[in-house]
Amino acid sequence: MRLWLLALLILTPLCRAGEGEPLRVMTDLWPPFRMEDENGQLQGLDIDLLAELSRRTGLRFDVERAPWARGLAALEQGKADLMTGLARTAERERYIQYLEAPYYACSPRFYANPALATRLDSYEKLRGLRIGHVLESVYFQPFDGDQQLNKVGVSNESQLLQMLARGRIDVLVGTDCQVDYALLTPELGGRIVKAAYRPEARTELYIGFSRQRLARLPQLAAALETLLREGWVARAARRYQTVVAHQ
Repeated sequence: MRLWLLALLILTPLCRAGEGEPLRVMTDLWPPFRMEDENGQLQGLDIDLLAELSRRTGLRFDVERAPWARGLAALEQGKADLMTGLARTAERERYIQYLEAPYYACSPRFYANPALATRLDSYEKLRGLRIGHVLESVYFQPFDGDQQLNKVGVSNESQLLQMLARGRIDVLVGTDCQVDYALLTPELGGRIVKAAYRPEARTELYIGFSRQRLARLPQLAAALETLLREGWVARAARRYQTVVAHQ
């Protein structure tokens, strides 16, 4: 009995210390959800969301920036706890446990120079074009699985925009809530526009945990459901929409 009690006394502080360790969050820049300020600090809707979830749960987050594909690999290998801004796919569900409710939604769109954007009014007209996309990102079917298209994969959207502006690709695919924000900059505004073709699809964004590190998922899921029910996420998103409208 005494040995059992001694073991319990030793292990209890260790368990509490483990519970207090920050959750490792993998992310990459994706304005207006994840951006860098002038001091190199991350900001944006996802960062605000993590801060509010931390305030309500007491959980701490260690946010690490890395290419999107590397972040997904860290979840698959159990080296990180979670990511925000995840589209849901059967392939990812092998190693990611998604929180039940999405916290935001965007639409996939194609972007090109104004002359091509006007002519690009159907999916079939994508054939023969050099189409930029972010590696390991999910857009819509049949695009994601179409092996006949000439796809050029890179690590992030900012690369795609620069490649398109320089004529290294003909068109890019992205989500409207992110690319539209990026196109507000003077150097890109007017040079890149939405294509006439609009996929009938919607991209819901989730928080997802590595299936190897699920201990604190229920606590975070309950807090997110409360935020959504209160309308907190919608109000936080409007702050960035207001910024966009006045830039």
